[in-house]
Amino acid sequence: MDYEELRPLVLESLKNSAETHIINLLNDVERIALQKGYYQNASSWSYGGQVTEHKMPKEDREKVREIINDLVVEGILGWGINEHNPGPPFLKVTRYGQECINKEGPQPYDPEGYLKYLKSEIPNVDDIILVYITESLHAYLRGLMLSSTVMLGGASEKAFLLLFESYVNSITDGEKKRDFESKLNLPIKRKIDLLRKEFEILKKNKQLPKNLADDLEIQLDGICNFIRTCRNDVGHPTGRKIDRSLAYANLRLFIPYCKRVYDLIEHFNSLTK
Repeated sequence: MDYEELRPLVLESLKNSAETHIINLLNDVERIALQKGYYQNASSWSYGGQVTEHKMPKEDREKVREIINDLVVEGILGWGINEHNPGPPFLKVTRYGQECINKEGPQPYDPEGYLKYLKSEIPNVDDIILVYITESLHAYLRGLMLSSTVMLGGASEKAFLLLFESYVNSITDGEKKRDFESKLNLPIKRKIDLLRKEFEILKKNKQLPKNLADDLEIQLDGICNFIRTCRNDVGHPTGRKIDRSLAYANLRLFIPYCKRVYDLIEHFNSLTK
């Protein structure tokens, strides 16, 4: 199994057992993998002299150990469970880890699950968005909050540019369309302001379906704030810092904001058919 496939299984095990021993964790991950249908045709093996047999290959158990070390670095796990067992081979989910693991929905600390959820919500999500959001997730795991935030801003900007383009293509008034086409190379801030004004007109004239018009300002402002804050403020040497909780919240919010953008894109694309 790949590292990315094993990581969610480790997190699943930790959700059920916040205090554990590294060997118990390794064995439990193997148990979960077998329950999910992995290693069915693998040959059993055991460490010399031990009764317990394993089907998870040694190389995959080593990958699980790498994941454990990564989770320690990320602050999800800590070595030791109490003052009497303060270090390895005992492990305990940290308070921060508990907050992350117990929350429902896509989680930034689980890139594979996050991306799977994103693709389920937006099956046709742009490849460039996926590149940037994947980079953002992995930077988050490594504690590189500025890098994670800048990459999130890049993903957000690409989503907005696709929306802007789809709106321009849907304009039926020839003169207005040519005017908007001449503005395709404007700075992103100018495009955001233009589209916001257009959407106010569309809402006023009831030219948007209700499910898209509801809370549109909040949703659109959300994706625009990602661009402004993430790309501009953090992407320049302002000295601004981003803490883990803010980076976490932004990554959690990105999917519903991006989903609304794609719903709007689908609507405008339907007008050109």
